[in-house]
Amino acid sequence: MNLLTIAIVLSILLAFVFTFLNGMNDAANSISTIIATKVMTPIQAILWASFWEFMAFIIIRLVLNQQFAVGNTMANFADQSVIDPFLILSALVGAAIWVAVCTKSGMPISTSHALIGGIIGAAWFVNGSAVLHLKPIIITLVFIVLSPLIGLFLGFFLECVFLRIFKNTPRKRVDKIFKVLQHFSTAAFCIGHGSNDAPKTMGIIAVLMASVFTTKGVSFEMREFIANFYDSSQGFHIPDILAVVCYIIMSLGILIGGKNVIKTMGGGLAKITPIRGFSAEFAGATTLIATSFLGIPVSTTHTITGGVIGVGLTDGMKSVKWVTAKRIVLSWVLTIPVPLVIAGVLNLLFHLLPI
Repeated sequence: MNLLTIAIVLSILLAFVFTFLNGMNDAANSISTIIATKVMTPIQAILWASFWEFMAFIIIRLVLNQQFAVGNTMANFADQSVIDPFLILSALVGAAIWVAVCTKSGMPISTSHALIGGIIGAAWFVNGSAVLHLKPIIITLVFIVLSPLIGLFLGFFLECVFLRIFKNTPRKRVDKIFKVLQHFSTAAFCIGHGSNDAPKTMGIIAVLMASVFTTKGVSFEMREFIANFYDSSQGFHIPDILAVVCYIIMSLGILIGGKNVIKTMGGGLAKITPIRGFSAEFAGATTLIATSFLGIPVSTTHTITGGVIGVGLTDGMKSVKWVTAKRIVLSWVLTIPVPLVIAGVLNLLFHLLPI
């Protein structure tokens, strides 16, 4: 077994581990508010989220008959001519290290942006900046700022509207109404996450599979094996079997981990009530679904954080726990640079190896 074969196998396995970490960190945000408002128990919320995450696949592929636009974008941050198994492995390792550290500390970072940083660094350090595609990179960087702001303003606006509408309604009745509505807002948010976050790792695995047929030195046996799952004659695409496997693994991540992140997002930023939970989730779902169809890889974490802060601001600036918010923002700022450097250095080391 040569080094390229080992890199391909490790990359695929690590990509699945990364998908699992996505479930532990990013997908955990999908159910944090509905647990905080005690509308569902953690087990109920996990099962509810897993079902609606998978429904994103049903809607995109079977109902709308579309490709995963975000997955295509993830495969287009650098020239495909320079993408090889070592680059993908470097990107995944750099991103996975940072995600694992932040998940352990309970910081709800964006796993997708960590992966983007890894891809950029691995391509840039070895091949130079000329191989990078600036348009998708710039759009992604812009939406790192815009997505939480959109979530914040939508959450604040919705909360103000609902408070106005129900200002003379007894609190218990309002809570009862929005506890029912929160089932729908959580489902919509999970569909948004499933249509935006899940395809990101799928895109990376798919571009790895495509590189198997163009990288010199890959064994005939490995190409034959990958051909069972990826038809290179169709051009770049995300196979349905890959999508199904990724959704299953991500659901396992929601089931097994993410408790610290749920705690931070569920009550660490602002006091969450059913009406606030609905407003924050609906704001996040709207942002995620819209950007998914535009092919823009945004962060589930960023959007729901903005929504939670937005609904909290309806009680004034002091109602938001800014210390926690600052810790989250700091982790965001580091999310692209840290994996970028780790992946870049690692890919440089790989290219020093005799192949």
